[in-house]
Amino acid sequence: MKTFNKLISFAIISMTSLTYTACSDGFFDRYPTDSMQMETYLKNDAELQNILLNGYYHLQDITLNVNYVNSLATDEGYDYKKNNSLDHISLNESTWDATLGITSEIWEHCFNMINRCNNVLLKLDNATATNRTQYEGEASFLRAYAYFTLVRLFGPVPITKMPIEDYSTLYSYGRSSMDEVYNLIKEDLETAISSLPDNYSADNMKGRATRIAAYTMQADVYMTLQDFTSAQKSIENILTYANQNSERLGLESDVLRIYSSNNPMGKEIIFAAQYNNGATMVANPLMGRSIPAATPSTQPAYIYPDRTKSTITTSQGTSCMLMTWELYNEFKANNNDQRFQKLVYNGIYTNEYVSVASEEVDVTQEGYTYLPVTLKYFDFGNEGMTTCACGNDNIIYRFADVLLMYAEACNELGEDGTARTYLNEVRNRVKLPAVTSSGNELRKAIRLERRLELAWEQNRIYDIRRWTDDNGKKMICNLMGANGTFVKYNTDPATRDIYEWENQGEASDKGISFNENRDMVFPIPLYEITMSNGSITQNPGWN
Repeated sequence: MKTFNKLISFAIISMTSLTYTACSDGFFDRYPTDSMQMETYLKNDAELQNILLNGYYHLQDITLNVNYVNSLATDEGYDYKKNNSLDHISLNESTWDATLGITSEIWEHCFNMINRCNNVLLKLDNATATNRTQYEGEASFLRAYAYFTLVRLFGPVPITKMPIEDYSTLYSYGRSSMDEVYNLIKEDLETAISSLPDNYSADNMKGRATRIAAYTMQADVYMTLQDFTSAQKSIENILTYANQNSERLGLESDVLRIYSSNNPMGKEIIFAAQYNNGATMVANPLMGRSIPAATPSTQPAYIYPDRTKSTITTSQGTSCMLMTWELYNEFKANNNDQRFQKLVYNGIYTNEYVSVASEEVDVTQEGYTYLPVTLKYFDFGNEGMTTCACGNDNIIYRFADVLLMYAEACNELGEDGTARTYLNEVRNRVKLPAVTSSGNELRKAIRLERRLELAWEQNRIYDIRRWTDDNGKKMICNLMGANGTFVKYNTDPATRDIYEWENQGEASDKGISFNENRDMVFPIPLYEITMSNGSITQNPGWN
């Protein structure tokens, strides 16, 4: 039972009863709390928690869109153009611009969250002594999360540490430097670490920010900044806690339990955007996005090993987040990998086009192409229903990610023996043999393991933008663009995806438009640039 998520839903309902005033279309005035009657609100614990929980609510919208960015703008996933979703198609084909709705949604909801947090932090003196420290820790954690998301996707962004109340100063905020943004993130995480508990025993608190989650984000920040020594220290606090509390934090023995709606906030999950189990109102849309809108539309979206057919059919799919054949074949290379066996599905076909079987592409006896998908958002507890009322959460941090960050940090610091130990702990869980390499080969093994273990979990674009390859370029620059290895995989006759190549309804040169001098960050939403009258400047190459 996700009682914490029910509290979030209640907070949203409560917010609708408050008075709002409308202003312009910029990010600062997109928060309902900006226009609340502040002299009559945020006066007690209940009201402070209401605004805080509303901040958590924005995690759903942020992680949904960050998932799209991490899959469609990389070598992880693709959008089947048949759905006519222009935003998803633009991400898929690397043709986005400053009007892209998906990144605008991220920007908007992150600043919504920031303003919620700023309101709570400003009114902490109205909290009881029992809750003051807790609220300060949670608000600081969520603000750090929002800014960490923004700075990685957009680069320098405006810093606001106080609620916006005077709209005459609305657009005087320019973009703060990267160093300034990261300094605020670090400060907020230190506050969260000193203020929050390691865990919660009460059901109605599970899923809220913890000290362990703050340490994990802190490690992620240091990994992004290439400060591997500091990242190690953050992670060692997590590992110490896990060693002493293995029933609370550790790897699940079965990878399916990580994502199951019947195991919310299981022991592997550190922080996640939560959804209601079996809900039709607060349901995760990524289940439908990950199902192909294939014909015939009466196909079951999944057939169980015992040949039982799912009650969900492909008529519920939108094809927005399908798996690239390149990623599928990385999984397939190790057929015993439990992630391939249990979390990758290749049983849905389309009869619109006939392809030829090859090592890269699987087809039916009739020659119809199968479309591989991830099952991380397929709610197996959904059976008996005919709609995708998915209760699977959007995972932000989990223990396997911590182990792989630690392995990476150790490898970068020349501690290969320790790096192998933590890498192989993740591999052992999915029945893969131990890695024995060192140095650069071990680095490649760790990077591949992150790709496979954390696929579809909002990591790929962050990783390939921060990783430096042997030629001195960031990995994304070697994957994407006209000479990128991923682009060539899909266009070279020896390796290209026959289905994509023959079905020109969707681009077979995904990523070819990538420009390393422009696309290391996304453009600032156009409406922000327009309404700021020059105080907020656009990223290079997007004017």
